[in-house]
Amino acid sequence: MSKKQAAATISHIMGLRESTRNILAIGIWLVVFVSLLFLSSYGQSQLMSAGLILQLTGAYSTFLLCGKSEEYGRFVHVVPYSFALTGAMLLCLAPDFPAPVGASLVFLAVTALMHWTVINGGRAPLNTEKTAFVTECLT
Repeated sequence: MSKKQAAATISHIMGLRESTRNILAIGIWLVVFVSLLFLSSYGQSQLMSAGLILQLTGAYSTFLLCGKSEEYGRFVHVVPYSFALTGAMLLCLAPDFPAPVGASLVFLAVTALMHWTVINGGRAPLNTEKTAFVTECLT
């Protein structure tokens, strides 16, 4: 994907209403949840399924909760990390998961990146020359 396409995609996603982004996040979470339930019925351990669900819940809860910290208070910023760390613990206990520490670190990094994006309003640290170029491309 070129830089121009990436900028257009990100601006399109950020241009969506908050309710639409919430519905998309919940939809993605439900698809993954149903997929993991299907896999657990065919031999995947329940600890692995629960760990992955909690990891994904931590990542997506940043969009659903942390953007509304004025309504819920500052404690809400801890919730995604508690989900991610609980999921990491369950993945480490799962007997059939090959690399629980590496996967947990990746999920924690994704959760932190999504949290940073929500807190900073989706703004990327661009210098002014690149910002002018992006706005010209989008118009």
